[in-house]
Amino acid sequence: MQQQGQNHVLSKALTAYPSLDKYHPDLRSRLDVLKEMADYAEGIAPLSASDYSATSSWAQALNVITHYGHGVYSFPYLSEAFCRALMLELDCMSYSVNSDEPEEAQIPEVTFLTECRPLFDCLHSLWANAGVPLAKVLLAQDPSEIRTIQAAQYTPENTPRGHWHNDKDSDVTLVVALTATHTGGGTLVHTGPFSENIVVPQLPVGHGMFFNGKAHRHYGMAVTEGERNLLVHWSEVK
Repeated sequence: MQQQGQNHVLSKALTAYPSLDKYHPDLRSRLDVLKEMADYAEGIAPLSASDYSATSSWAQALNVITHYGHGVYSFPYLSEAFCRALMLELDCMSYSVNSDEPEEAQIPEVTFLTECRPLFDCLHSLWANAGVPLAKVLLAQDPSEIRTIQAAQYTPENTPRGHWHNDKDSDVTLVVALTATHTGGGTLVHTGPFSENIVVPQLPVGHGMFFNGKAHRHYGMAVTEGERNLLVHWSEVK
């Protein structure tokens, strides 16, 4: 009987080693300050503009983060080299749809916990070290319970676009661009009947979109050419 998470044999073992060089340089250089901010947000009070505007290092740490409104953000997360290494592994894996989901929501995916446990453990460690502090700073949440980490793939032939949905098991969703050679893509986020929908465009490789997936209905916009590859984290607050 095959053990859970041992289906894929890594092409390069170091790809699954959780090291700081796997973060985007712009995040790595700010990580210590962001952790300091996270400690403050968790132990004293959620951060507001008056907190970080008075501290130059805090303000500088946030200058690579884009806020689209309504708690939807993007920022550099993983290095381009690590994204290429992940794609090298994913190109050797089989994508499949989750038959438990509604047919219109079924997107070809690879679930790392069941397909490659070492990669799941690596990405989980990176999340605990940087994703959780970012959530404490940006969303005043501690989403330390990872529900799933998976890769998703959109193409004009299989699934060109997503459909409106909520991430039912995710208080904080992180979606990272693994490639950016396709045409189209991006994410549309619904914010209510009195607001315009938020459009998060196709992000550069390694950049992530951050938001409350459980609260915000959203969908992946149509890919018209090429292959859109994403890394998706679902997490919940304790």
